[in-house]
Amino acid sequence: MSRHTYLAQRKGSANWYFKVKVPRDLVAAFGREQVWKSLRTSELAEAKRRVRDEADAFDKQCRTMRDRATKDGQDTVGSVALTSLSEAAIHKMVADWFDTLTVKRERRHAVAVPIDRDEALIALDQDEGALYDPNDLGLDAAYQTAVRLLKANDVRLVRRKLDPIRTAGSPMRFVVAHDDAASDQFRQLLALLRRGQIEDIHRSRARLTGDYQDRSFDPVFQPRAEPGGKTLAEAIAAFRAEPQRATLIAKSQQTYDVVFRLAGELFGTDRPIREIGREDCKTFRATVQALPPNAAKRFPGRTLVEVARLKQPISDRLHTTTVNHYVHGLSALMNYAHHEGWIVQNPGKGLAIKGVKKRHRRDPFTAAELTKIFQAPLFTGCLDDQNGYAKLGPNRPRRGRFWIPLVGLYTGMRQGEIAQLRTEDVRLFQGILCIFIAADGDDVDEADRKRVKTEAGERYVPVHSVLERIGFAQHVERMRTAGTERLFPDIVRGADGYFSPFSKWFSRFLAEAGVKRDRNAFHSFRHTFRDAMREASVPPDVVTALGGWVRGGLEEHYGSGRITAPVLQEHMRRIRYDGLDLSHLTHL
Repeated sequence: MSRHTYLAQRKGSANWYFKVKVPRDLVAAFGREQVWKSLRTSELAEAKRRVRDEADAFDKQCRTMRDRATKDGQDTVGSVALTSLSEAAIHKMVADWFDTLTVKRERRHAVAVPIDRDEALIALDQDEGALYDPNDLGLDAAYQTAVRLLKANDVRLVRRKLDPIRTAGSPMRFVVAHDDAASDQFRQLLALLRRGQIEDIHRSRARLTGDYQDRSFDPVFQPRAEPGGKTLAEAIAAFRAEPQRATLIAKSQQTYDVVFRLAGELFGTDRPIREIGREDCKTFRATVQALPPNAAKRFPGRTLVEVARLKQPISDRLHTTTVNHYVHGLSALMNYAHHEGWIVQNPGKGLAIKGVKKRHRRDPFTAAELTKIFQAPLFTGCLDDQNGYAKLGPNRPRRGRFWIPLVGLYTGMRQGEIAQLRTEDVRLFQGILCIFIAADGDDVDEADRKRVKTEAGERYVPVHSVLERIGFAQHVERMRTAGTERLFPDIVRGADGYFSPFSKWFSRFLAEAGVKRDRNAFHSFRHTFRDAMREASVPPDVVTALGGWVRGGLEEHYGSGRITAPVLQEHMRRIRYDGLDLSHLTHL
């Protein structure tokens, strides 16, 4: 026959006793840790009947003490009994706690990657091992977290003075009552908190090893469904609707078109964007790497995914730089979704292919190369300035292809800055004929909009005396008289929004002139102009003003920063190119 839990006998006595351990929160009130009370019988059956009455009386006494403490407001806090919590309420409590843990983890990983990743992984392994160790279940951390959660949810806790030696510096002012600590509810709470700690370790390990998928390792901590969670299509539409996207040049818009088309094919436009993970983004990159240039045009009627499966020769695939452009485009979308709060982490971050060589810095033209350029048939006599520009002939057309290289050499302006000029951009200012370089506002049609590379690029440049002698002012006046808005209407933009047709033509022109090298292009005129200013000892402030460069020093914030046109013209007169003879252009 089994004995009652509270039955005990003392050595040397035949009588039975009621024996019970005092709850820890009531030890001070009882003045002892155990209660012994004689049942005044040696008969076991009678002792079992009497012990039930004593147990009921003891429970009533404990409740009375706790009720008194609650009324006094000294020893307990909270009004909700822990044993009254439902399983769903405990799960929600832990889920809310894990959400805050997730936010802290993502912020931690967003700040910086640990200097020693291996050490960080070893530390995580040790933490996880301790949680699985039956002799060390991390109860201390789970217990403290549980007390904080219970207090935040108004669950009744006991306010007691903790052992000052064992808990020195501990912020814990409350504990769970003995009876509550033995309850199924508290055991469930502790078990879920330990599972949450293990889940946090697994996710941290995934981040350190490059896995940015928004997924769980424990089904209890599956990402909770968010009302109105964005689909890929909705995220793309919101991304495109951002005001700054409206000002993108056509080439950038075309890049995004390809990115979003391929993402839709691979992931599905109706797929929630939070379900697109790291492996999906890697698949996107691999697909782009398998694409040939101009895939949509070369394979009409096929999807990009189908074209990628054709396994084109490596020599007929996109250059690595272009692949990275598309990867950056996907990452930009995911980064936008992250900032909007639709995903917890950008899964496309850091997927650009490493080791891609940056474009070489352009070299300036040498004096010999400048001579060959401006002694070419286009400047001495050609058939025409179209297909016959490199063939000797009787004509000397003075349109865009003639003027743009000359303006580049004597102003240092970028190719696009010159090609987009309007007749109104060349005018007298402070008595000096100047070229004004400025961007248009949003009220100008995208196809005709003028742009500058940087804010410092907005400037004015006096027309060099050599350009005046060659007849630049007369060309401007002819265009005005003809009612032409643009100064070089024969130079058109390409589908990418840039003046790329001229750029490609000029590369062929340099080859025909016998001066084409890997490190020279139209931009070499800008480097040549910069060298000429060095030779003329042009002051740094004037160099910055003429070239539109940013110096970045503190002195930039003092004064108006604007140098008068007469001062700029005085320095422009000192810029020359020794050995370059353009008399055949000025005699006309």
